[in-house]
Amino acid sequence: MSLNDFINKSWSEICDNAQEEETPPTRRATKEKMKTDSRENSSSRKKSKPNTYNKNDTDKSSRPQKKLELETDPEILQRRQKQIDYGKNTVGYHNYLQEVPIDKRTKDHPKTPDKFVKYSRRSWDMLIKMWRKKLHEYDGGEDDQNEDETSDNPTEDC
Repeated sequence: MSLNDFINKSWSEICDNAQEEETPPTRRATKEKMKTDSRENSSSRKKSKPNTYNKNDTDKSSRPQKKLELETDPEILQRRQKQIDYGKNTVGYHNYLQEVPIDKRTKDHPKTPDKFVKYSRRSWDMLIKMWRKKLHEYDGGEDDQNEDETSDNPTEDC
């Protein structure tokens, strides 16, 4: 570098050039590359395994069985029985008993929730709600529809 070149350059340019000449160019890594490198080199982290699905692994015998807990609180049992009695004292429930014999019932038919199984309050209320909605299918919808049609038609009172 000549003296004239040295005078014409600013101090920052001279410092930058000096650093470039001294150190070889470094390879910059992306964030993704840094993450994968650190995972591969780390011995303390758990190695990820590819997801392998095996039909034999899904057997019921391999799954841990939850022990069925029973409700013992008398207040809760009394409240649940009251809700069940309220549902059984409906037209839909009586029609259901007459239309569907016990041996002909399927999963799709309404099933009275078991009050002795331990449920959270929300879960129990949802079971009762779904049971009651299914019972409404047996309310005798034909009679209700005929009454609605006659009330919708205007009658001549004049």
